[in-house]
Amino acid sequence: MKNKSPITIEELPPIMTAQHIADLLILARNTVYELFDLPPDRGGIPNFRVGNSRRATKEEVIKWIARQQQSQIEEATRRINYIEGKRPAV
Repeated sequence: MKNKSPITIEELPPIMTAQHIADLLILARNTVYELFDLPPDRGGIPNFRVGNSRRATKEEVIKWIARQQQSQIEEATRRINYIEGKRPAV
């Protein structure tokens, strides 16, 4: 395995390949393709085709990361509330 320096979002082009996203998130490229295949409302990364290739805009990837973070915070809060016996607000 290559020992690469971490990449930052600022270093990436405005239109990103699966490899760009994989390098940013420190994931396997196949995992990014799996996320490309999921609908965005199910946690997938919004993307578009260019011929046989898939691409995503940097802006959409940044928004996707923020949504994932928010979703995890909300899930953690639900779990904590359940453990503490708090009922969700109606």
